Amino acid sequence: MSLPRTNAQPVRVKERRAYPTQLPPAFWDKLSEVPLTKNALRELERRKPRRSGTQSNTAQCFDYCSPTERERIKRFARIGGPDLSDLRGVGMSDSTQSHLGRRKRGSTSASSTLPPNSTPKTGPYDRAFQQLLIDHGIYPNNYEYPNGQVLPPPKNLEEIMQAIVEPQPSLCPSLSSREDFERFRRADARARKEWQVISDVIPIIEGEVRDGSYVSGQVLFTNLEDPTGGLLVPGNPDRYYGARPEQLDRQVRMQLNKHIVPSTQHDLPIVPNFFLNVKGLDGTFAVAGRQACYDGALGARGMNSLQRYGDPELDADDKAYTLTSTYYEGTLKIYATYPLSRASLGMRREYAMTQINAYALTGNIDTYRSGVSAYRNLRDWAKQKRDEAIKRANETAARDKRDTLPSSSNCNLHDTTVKVK
Repeated sequence: MSLPRTNAQPVRVKERRAYPTQLPPAFWDKLSEVPLTKNALRELERRKPRRSGTQSNTAQCFDYCSPTERERIKRFARIGGPDLSDLRGVGMSDSTQSHLGRRKRGSTSASSTLPPNSTPKTGPYDRAFQQLLIDHGIYPNNYEYPNGQVLPPPKNLEEIMQAIVEPQPSLCPSLSSREDFERFRRADARARKEWQVISDVIPIIEGEVRDGSYVSGQVLFTNLEDPTGGLLVPGNPDRYYGARPEQLDRQVRMQLNKHIVPSTQHDLPIVPNFFLNVKGLDGTFAVAGRQACYDGALGARGMNSLQRYGDPELDADDKAYTLTSTYYEGTLKIYATYPLSRASLGMRREYAMTQINAYALTGNIDTYRSGVSAYRNLRDWAKQKRDEAIKRANETAARDKRDTLPSSSNCNLHDTTVKVK
């Protein structure tokens, strides 16, 4: 019997976004450590002082030329002269640049292609992306502080590990045969591009999704507040699981809008706390890890805001309620992201990511069953924690509404008697 491959959400082909090649000066100024990347070298070159080249006495040189040479020089100058754009320190007039730009393909700078007054942002394909996250208190897996201090694991790690090993009925030997495993391996071998992995491989891992209104993906998180102040592109996970908007009180949704509502498409899931990022053969685990770190921090911030709404006295408890996964070349990695309680009044909130486990799904049938079971179990566990936070927030909102209703002694809504003098 084969595994169901129904997918409630239509799969759209995801194309790699064309991130700007020139980043704003403020981006580099805010980095505590600048990595050696092409973008960093471009910025270094841009910041080098330009020497105003001394003008030679061309008229004097011109006098020593024969009439024939003078005519050749004039004719050569009329068509633009030599291309000196590759020589450092050589200044060219705007008219010369414009003329050469029509002759030399691809000579337009990256900044000239950007609209006026726009601020370029960086994405996970740039190594500086990770450093920018660290500088804003979003720490990747196995991060150590400069003083050597190691980040503690989440306090509910044992609870998460227990959820992983819960029996998964859909993966019992009678429903998950060796033929299903071999079919999965063939699908993974054929999926060379990212969109092929999403459409052919991931549905097998996810199994049947009974209600597609809880899942979405490949949607830019443009509505969420950027934790770096506008220097990063919006989050864009390949899959994310959240709650239906109507599950949460409308007033709560409005107050926590920038932390829990990912998109301006208000019918999509909110309060996402389970994410998946996928890469094809041309991708790398490094990029997937950066995306998982970023998406996990956005989800953990939203869950923390929702939990604090339900219990205003609650601060971060060093427990993880947000999970992220990456899939690349047959390997599934699962991470937990959680807010740290070390933030005090006036300090920013920090978030840590730690790896829960990793599974080589194409290795053997036992590892395949263990990995897929862990993915599905933790997806269910994340939903349980999300629903609990929503329930407490709704109870708080209902209590606040009751407290603000006018008392009967002040306003009798049923008294319709009109006194006539």
